[in-house]
Amino acid sequence: MRLLLLGAIVSDIVDKPAGYLFYGTFGCRLFCHSLLFLLIVAVAGLYLYLSRHKNWLLVVAFGILTHLALDEMWLDAQTLLWPAYGFSFPTVERSEWAEGVLHRLLTSPKIYVPEALGLVVIVWIAWLLVRRGKVYAFVRHGQI
Repeated sequence: MRLLLLGAIVSDIVDKPAGYLFYGTFGCRLFCHSLLFLLIVAVAGLYLYLSRHKNWLLVVAFGILTHLALDEMWLDAQTLLWPAYGFSFPTVERSEWAEGVLHRLLTSPKIYVPEALGLVVIVWIAWLLVRRGKVYAFVRHGQI
């Protein structure tokens, strides 16, 4: 479970700070939101599975795939198919990004419903782990 979680958030963990460093905005979707990144992780995972019978990297790749799907990356072909359309990425003005995120979060059911459901699931799992004394097992072995 922890590897699936890592795969689901690795794109944002890498791209958001990189976007801030290189483009001056925290709202960038860069290399880790591309099919090329997913393909590299999936091929490495397949190699690891076939050579050593370890599937952990395939689980990470599945998490990345779900992140790309839930981020609706098909609507941003320039990033999804990078570098097919060139080596640059679409960027967002820093001042517009925060306002846009807040506005969509408060007004668009397409945004706030999945975010609220995700928060409920995370809080529920965290509550179960704490209540059952399984936080260490989750961190150490990924078990819920």
